[in-house]
Amino acid sequence: MADPESAARAGLRRSLVIYVLLFGTAVSVVYYIAQNAAAGAAYVTLSVVGIVALLLGYQVVQHYRDLRAPLTESEGIVLRKWSRADLVIAWNSYYITVNRTVFRIDVLDFTEVREEMYVKIVHFPHTNNVVSVHPQPSP
Repeated sequence: MADPESAARAGLRRSLVIYVLLFGTAVSVVYYIAQNAAAGAAYVTLSVVGIVALLLGYQVVQHYRDLRAPLTESEGIVLRKWSRADLVIAWNSYYITVNRTVFRIDVLDFTEVREEMYVKIVHFPHTNNVVSVHPQPSP
């Protein structure tokens, strides 16, 4: 079995590449609109795409910071767990809430964790992507 930290960092790199590509596309669209904006409606589009570009840029920075940061540990009770489709229908993501912090978790760990379970989570500090979950006895 592969080292969980190596697998998590590889997943973080893949996500970083996707966000960099999306960010580059958004910046290109902003540049194109800014260069060719003749009508007033173009500024609305420029504003919307510009905000999306800023959000994507924020994700790029957070993922890059996590690649260089040491892992962090958090403990607490799982208050909520849920899944949703990210990027509309591209893939499902799984989440848990521990101590009012939302963590993105692997599907295998998601099936093992239940609400009101006390856990120790090893995760990246900026994106809160979970590397591993360890059930703990209640304090």
